[in-house]
Amino acid sequence: MRKTILPLLVIPCLFAHDSEKERLEWAQYYRMGAVSSETSTTGITGYARLKRTTAYTFKDIRFFGHFFQTDTEIRIRQKSSRRFLSIDRFYSFNTLIYEKNTFLNVDLRYHFNQGIGWFMRNSESGNMTLEMGLAFDNSDFLNTEQKTSYARGGYSVDYNMNLFSTKFEIDYFYQLSEVVGSTPLSRVQILGELQWSFGNNWGLITGFTQDIQKDKSGPYIFLTVAVTQPLNWSF
Repeated sequence: MRKTILPLLVIPCLFAHDSEKERLEWAQYYRMGAVSSETSTTGITGYARLKRTTAYTFKDIRFFGHFFQTDTEIRIRQKSSRRFLSIDRFYSFNTLIYEKNTFLNVDLRYHFNQGIGWFMRNSESGNMTLEMGLAFDNSDFLNTEQKTSYARGGYSVDYNMNLFSTKFEIDYFYQLSEVVGSTPLSRVQILGELQWSFGNNWGLITGFTQDIQKDKSGPYIFLTVAVTQPLNWSF
């Protein structure tokens, strides 16, 4: 099972395009820095991302992690979206996530969501999107078969201002399936970032992430050094 995860995530990013009809661009992103939380001492945060875009498609795979002395939060996410050719302000998407979060007592969560998105704003200075769809969890699937379904809503906005850029994302998952025990799994996930760019491809990023689930909540504040590099791939 584990040996098949990486190929399944990477292969959709490599194929399914006509290079003569679509302008293909690749980029890679890396971050490393420090993170702090209310419940743990200062830890290390890391981030890596590979992105592939054309005029009508978007695919990326990213790794995100907070590492503390006694707690860990790790997410591996692959997202794919495609604009509708006749109405290019709308797009379809699907997202696959593997997650470990000891703060929320999640040993391993397999998550999938899909739906429709709308570009509320799409310009060189930034984007604003609204997404709606369905989502499914299979929590701790190596040991149990607890499956959960949700209605999902998402909002994101980013803005570029010469040397500075901002990003804000919020996702809400409303549990549709029956609550197992007394622990509802509806949750809100928030991300906020401010980046200062310097040099050719370098930046300094500060921000926060927060998962709000029942009484379990607490932001993680991070400060990272980031590097962005285009890739001259032609897959």
